[in-house]
Amino acid sequence: MTGRKKYLQPKDMVLSAIHDIAAQQKAKTLSSDSTRGIVILRVSMYEDVLEYRFIVEDIGGSRSGVTIELAGETRDTKRLIDNEFALLDYILTDRARVEFEEIVNEVKGF
Repeated sequence: MTGRKKYLQPKDMVLSAIHDIAAQQKAKTLSSDSTRGIVILRVSMYEDVLEYRFIVEDIGGSRSGVTIELAGETRDTKRLIDNEFALLDYILTDRARVEFEEIVNEVKGF
């Protein structure tokens, strides 16, 4: 099964976040090719051993498309992929840059 999502961060930042996810989950990195944007992780949870394939593509404008594939099918496959995206969302939101802009015409009372 495969899930896809777009992020407003550049490819290198997303790849770094994926490696952070691996560290948090104590996953084994089976393969990591940053030039092609592919990271394959093996995660052991209880009796289950899961293999995730992350594919990160530069879609222009400092944005990235992320695909997560999970080998095999279980009744929880969608939830497991969704959980990986939730971790990625959290890490990338934490690193998101705030853009500030000066207000040219101030409104009284605001």
